[in-house]
Amino acid sequence: MPDLEIAAEVAAPVQRKVVERGHRPSRSSRAVGGAKRLTALCAAAVLGAGCTAAPSRDVHAPAAASPGVTTAIPAPSPVRTARGRGWRLEYVGDQRGIDLQAVAASGPRDVWALGGPYEGIGKLLLLHFDGRRWRERPAPEVTWDHRDHERFPALVATGPRDAWIFAATAAVAAHHWDGERWSRVPLPDMDYNAGEGTGAAALAPDDVWLTVGDHAAHWDGRAWTVTRLPAWAASVSAAAPGQVWAVGGTGPPSEQGGSGSQAATMRWDGRSWRLVPAPEDRTPSRAMNSEGKPDGSIPSIRLTHVVAHGPGDVWATGTRSDFDYEDGSVTSSIAMHWDGTAWSWVRSPAEVSASGSDGAGGIILVDQEADEGGLSGTIRIGPDGSRTGLPRMAGVNRRREVEVSAVSAVPGTGTVYAVGLAYGKHFGPMIARYR
Repeated sequence: MPDLEIAAEVAAPVQRKVVERGHRPSRSSRAVGGAKRLTALCAAAVLGAGCTAAPSRDVHAPAAASPGVTTAIPAPSPVRTARGRGWRLEYVGDQRGIDLQAVAASGPRDVWALGGPYEGIGKLLLLHFDGRRWRERPAPEVTWDHRDHERFPALVATGPRDAWIFAATAAVAAHHWDGERWSRVPLPDMDYNAGEGTGAAALAPDDVWLTVGDHAAHWDGRAWTVTRLPAWAASVSAAAPGQVWAVGGTGPPSEQGGSGSQAATMRWDGRSWRLVPAPEDRTPSRAMNSEGKPDGSIPSIRLTHVVAHGPGDVWATGTRSDFDYEDGSVTSSIAMHWDGTAWSWVRSPAEVSASGSDGAGGIILVDQEADEGGLSGTIRIGPDGSRTGLPRMAGVNRRREVEVSAVSAVPGTGTVYAVGLAYGKHFGPMIARYR
């Protein structure tokens, strides 16, 4: 497979195509965002834009109702601007119409990026960074439909000879990289239902977690052990063998749009999975129904991503949906933080397109409202609550229009990768790096 050089399009002046939102290739199934901007209704965890998160778009989250959960929303600290560092466009591929949607790194010389078709049905695209350049690598034989982007294959890696891709299509499949090739690893029955996504986390070659619906499976290097979860999971993260967190909703994905579904957080303590009380929002809707009376429906909340740094530092992000007679539903982003005792709401932009670890105990959120202008809409929230706006891309790429799907830090470093889609003469896979 030929090398895909990093600098090919980065070094040359970018031929920028000005595209209105309504004329872009559409991804109508996005949970948050799309061609029509929705009014923010909720609140959550972090990031505004590198220029300062527009306070007018920050929304207060509702008070928590669960016992032991912080009810007050702390006032956010001022957004500082990081100095001496910034985003750099590292790779723009010529695979037209491919959107990178997952990124995983075990170290500075072992980073994987995985993508699929932005529209339609097609094969997966797999890229690998060895410390010098990005190269296309053979991907597992998985055919992907863009309409199922919310359950895109999970990607994890612990080293150059240990990476996993878990895909939920007609069934759930596990593919393992041993340093030379991908091979399919049989999975036990996990009672998979169509529409459920997969979450994965890996601490070592013999310590891998997979979540599917209300089941979790653990790989010990030889076999899988399946455990029932107390709720439905969409994401899992591990800080240590006895510090594993899974987040999702109190009901299956098909019911998440229904009235009253709430956020669910679960913790593995080394022996069993236990449900941990999370903030709730049961505020009845005041929207008028067809009879001219208040609708009274309860918001639906679902957590979609979790980052566990340690026993007293866990972040979760997701969405809050309210029924709306005109639009069907109005969805906005939320975020929470675990301090070792309880979960609490934190502030978030109205629409977060991606969230992930910052590599230093905090989280990075990309504001979908601003991520088109050279990644101008990213903020880091530190474990102490500090908010830092990350500078947008510099040089010829400062105006490059991009759409970010996933972010993740290189363990033990301050380097963060953002992957997604770059617009231009030909829209295709994009990788940016912050360090």
